[in-house]
Amino acid sequence: MQIDATRLSLSDGVCWISFVLDVPSRVVLASCVVRSLSMHLAKWTLDEAMTVLSAQGIAERILVQSDAGSDFTSDLFQQACLTYGRWVRCKVSQPGGTGILERLNRTYTYQFAFRQDWHSMADVRAAMPDFHRWYNHERRYSALGYATPWSTLTSSANARNAA
Repeated sequence: MQIDATRLSLSDGVCWISFVLDVPSRVVLASCVVRSLSMHLAKWTLDEAMTVLSAQGIAERILVQSDAGSDFTSDLFQQACLTYGRWVRCKVSQPGGTGILERLNRTYTYQFAFRQDWHSMADVRAAMPDFHRWYNHERRYSALGYATPWSTLTSSANARNAA
């Protein structure tokens, strides 16, 4: 699982969108739109992602990857990572790094955000369910054999739960 934030400039100021991505399935598990980043936001977003996995019957320990932002290196976030598994600081350029999540940030920005006429953080928040639906349930990925992320996650979860 990877976690990071991307920045948007709006007419009413800057906002940040934190995303948590399940790497094998490419599902956006959770997102949160806020005015400024914090360790509490990072932990809350991670908790939300784990709730989604739990609802699918996925309960194994996870590896959380992020950059070295202060929100991710905080004791609060680190303790949450230890509760769920473990944390690793990654760079975008390293093999197995956060490049997949950076690609999500770019996809969000260029294929979704820049095509909207948002003026406020409330507009961005209101559009997040549409983004999740499009990204997880409609957009197909060549890396997944042209399946959608959600179908990949649920197939994997069903196979694990059947075993």
